Amino acid sequence: MSRRGVTIALSLSALVILLFVGRWGAALFADRWWAELVSPEASRFVMDWNLLRFTLEAGGVLIACAWFIGHLLIVFRAIGSVQVPRQLANLEIREALNTRVLIFGGVASGALLGFIVGRGLSDWTATLALAWTGVRYGETEPLLGHDLGLYLAQLPLWRSLHGHALLLVLLGLGGVLTLYIVIGAVRWTDSHLALNSHARVHLGMLLAALALCLVWGYLLEPYELVSGIGGGTQLGLFNYQRITTQILAGVALMTAALSLVWAWRANHVLMAAGWGVLITVSLVGHHVFPALLAGARPSPVDQMDRRRLEALAYGLTGLRDSTSDRPDAAPRLPNPPTLWSASIVTRLPASDSGEVLGADRAVLPVLRRPRPVWLIVRGAGEQGSSITAIADDQTSDDGKPLYYPGGDSIPSTQPATRLRLSRSAVWPGAPNVVLDTASAGVRVGGALRRVVLAWALQSSSLLGKVETDARARWYLTPAARLDRLAPFASWSVAVPRIVNGSLVWISDGYIASQTFPIASRVHWRGQRIGTLRADFVGVIEAESGETHIYLRHTADKVAEAWLDIAGGVVLPANSIPPEIGRVVPYPAELLQVQGRVMEGQDWGIGRMVARPDSMGGGNPVPESVWEPDTSGLQSLVVFESEGERAVASLLQARMVDGWESLKLVRFDSSSTLPSPQMLESRWGRFPTYEQIRDSVLGAGGQLQAAPVRYWLGPAGLGAYQPHVAWNSGETPALVWVSIASQGRGGAGHDLFEAWQNMFGITAPLVAAAGHANRLEEARRLMAAADSALKRGDMAAFGRAFDALRRILNAKENRQQF
Repeated sequence: MSRRGVTIALSLSALVILLFVGRWGAALFADRWWAELVSPEASRFVMDWNLLRFTLEAGGVLIACAWFIGHLLIVFRAIGSVQVPRQLANLEIREALNTRVLIFGGVASGALLGFIVGRGLSDWTATLALAWTGVRYGETEPLLGHDLGLYLAQLPLWRSLHGHALLLVLLGLGGVLTLYIVIGAVRWTDSHLALNSHARVHLGMLLAALALCLVWGYLLEPYELVSGIGGGTQLGLFNYQRITTQILAGVALMTAALSLVWAWRANHVLMAAGWGVLITVSLVGHHVFPALLAGARPSPVDQMDRRRLEALAYGLTGLRDSTSDRPDAAPRLPNPPTLWSASIVTRLPASDSGEVLGADRAVLPVLRRPRPVWLIVRGAGEQGSSITAIADDQTSDDGKPLYYPGGDSIPSTQPATRLRLSRSAVWPGAPNVVLDTASAGVRVGGALRRVVLAWALQSSSLLGKVETDARARWYLTPAARLDRLAPFASWSVAVPRIVNGSLVWISDGYIASQTFPIASRVHWRGQRIGTLRADFVGVIEAESGETHIYLRHTADKVAEAWLDIAGGVVLPANSIPPEIGRVVPYPAELLQVQGRVMEGQDWGIGRMVARPDSMGGGNPVPESVWEPDTSGLQSLVVFESEGERAVASLLQARMVDGWESLKLVRFDSSSTLPSPQMLESRWGRFPTYEQIRDSVLGAGGQLQAAPVRYWLGPAGLGAYQPHVAWNSGETPALVWVSIASQGRGGAGHDLFEAWQNMFGITAPLVAAAGHANRLEEARRLMAAADSALKRGDMAAFGRAFDALRRILNAKENRQQF
């Protein structure tokens, strides 16, 4: 290659490096300026985190480049003694290669390959930081007797280093062997292998390095088996596999020595025999004997140890286990009830027609009284976003939804907005960058600062005409904000809450690991994990963007290590304000995973109803019911008996003063109810329900059922299921509720009517009955009330009188369905 060509190539390479380094440097300064607005501690931590990421990324690329370039240059040293055969007509000639071109090409190829292979080490940032700090868990596993912290902090780093080293050696060996074959240093001649001495030494060193990597891997296998990665502990073969890995490590070490001997003495048979023995022993030890011995030995870990470790891994240490009996207390309606579901409220009409960005149940303070509502977040484009509050425990007389308008304590049937957020607030659909003159942003400043910000944020608006006192805001979605401040945690979708009249976003920060010893494995967010803990809670004030990350009260030792590493970004659990602690929900994804784990045979509580195959992300959250005092929600996971189609147990999850509380209630055949599928089948056979459904479908609408909801009251287990009618051009309405309790079933146009029907006090009116059935029902109720009064049964008189009053006050528009 000519001098000009070399200059052009070097210039292009320098330009590429400058672009990467420049973009990284711009992002570093932009993140630092942004984090300074959060707190000085956040600025230091974000800066240190980004520097560590860059060091790992650059170090990985440099090491890989040096590795591949070095080996390629070693290969090209053999070119001086090896010529490439060329065919010219009928003559074969040998042509010496241009070493200068080859060396330059080797350096360029090695650099390119090193850049490709070496990238990605920045993903080790959290692993390296945790391993460097160390974790002392205070609990040991029963197989090797090591502290659990070794598996959660050190083992992931050991595995990452081993995997990367093995990758470099394999790619180096494969690339070097290919080049030696191309240049003729390795060839097949006269039915035998012919190697150039230079090539043999080089390949022998790489084979020895490969064997040493295998030794490293075999020594790690016992730890991987205990951590559940190898799966051996589940087969009762741990002791056998532990001995096998020691034997394999010895054989691999011997093979490394034989490879070095071959490199200097050219004993092909000895080298081939060593690698043949290693491969044979590895196949037999890893596959043949385990298949023959599987099931022949008991598990080395008893049930109590497995349950203890699973409780630590998935936050089940505070679980209370109880058995429900059949009490003699009088049954009560669920109060307040949960009448709507997410799939329904997100389709209700609203005053703003923007896209629904989020929906969750929450407590809304109205005249100092907690009201159970759904908070619906809708994007309003350039105007920001709006929040609608829909009553969850009540409807209008004709089953229509009720809205809580802004500044008004009386719910209305007209769609109304409760709160509005500006365009520069924090909300799920916020723009990437917002420029304004508010004091809460990063000062745009002069030309150089604007170029840095534009480069980092990839925003051309910063390069245009902006005001002299303009400020920029970014990371305006809850997920982006929390990921930047605490990238070591996996954050859930933020849910809205109203605190002191302002909207705040609350998100759960999860710590997951694949290497927790012994515990069951669960698929979560596309990965197979051995532990999941909701250790952090992120709180963001929507309008101002003020962000705080708190440690949960039930956080484990790993989270406490991150508390030290983060250096003030994460605050201790006792710093959570009381008004925030009261509205923090139970971590939904954690509850899903806990339910899946408790399906195992060690717990013996049945099979999870509506069991998702993989949890996390956008999967449905467990059903929830309101606490009787409307202080919050109680999430429920239902387990059914295998083959009996009945509820075997109920897992209740709730928050108590910021602490997670779990209670498992088991049911016997006398105190249980059928599974949701069985209840829906029975309720669907009610004649009146069939008429309601036919009436809705005949009018061109559809009838949508909410999930079956169980509640545990003074009289035991109960269940109900609301149904909503949709009709084109009309507001959806609650038209039917099915209910079951104490072995009885009932239905009605609302929950109270269904409750009365379950005890035989009323019969639900069908759509076509009109005034005649209403009058007949009123007469029957009057006779029942009169009879109860004569015999002195005031409770029965009260129920009949309440039902009579509801019949007489019912609105005609309910019958339109």
